[in-house]
Amino acid sequence: MTAQHMMALFWGVCLLILRQMTYGEASVPENLDKSIDELKVHYIKDDSELHNAHPVFLRFLKDIKVTLEEPEQNLLMSIIMDTYSRIFTRMQKDSKDKPTKERLAHVQEHLKKLQENYFPGKSAELKTYAETLWSIKEDDPVVQHKALFELKRVYREATQLRNLKNKERRRRQTKITRSKSLNKS
Repeated sequence: MTAQHMMALFWGVCLLILRQMTYGEASVPENLDKSIDELKVHYIKDDSELHNAHPVFLRFLKDIKVTLEEPEQNLLMSIIMDTYSRIFTRMQKDSKDKPTKERLAHVQEHLKKLQENYFPGKSAELKTYAETLWSIKEDDPVVQHKALFELKRVYREATQLRNLKNKERRRRQTKITRSKSLNKS
């Protein structure tokens, strides 16, 4: 095993441990995780293009949490999910390999469910973000590979936003239920 392979293995283990510590609650479903990994093996042959300090989606994730309120966070995540769908639709059209097409369809199915259930709607307030995301070139292989590379993290972030939204909804429902029971007394 070469020094380069050893270093890649070392960083892979470090990232795996960090991921487990950071995203204990929100995770990618096992069958989706497997499909993404298989697509990475199929598409990503040279990962030097992935590490050029120009992420496709990850740059927006820190802005989501720092500068935006929950409705805007949900909108931006919805736009990101929509952009992923466009990228994977393009990849599916361009693929000649049936198993790859099926994996891409499987990934899209998960993204569509996540978007429909937790991030509906559009808003003019985030036009700049939307235009930037919509201008992403779906047919650019480097963009496709980077999108695939970043997908698990983006998916986890979307899941965390969903979980936060559900917790707040339950809290409001509990508050309403308590006030109704106090009013009946």
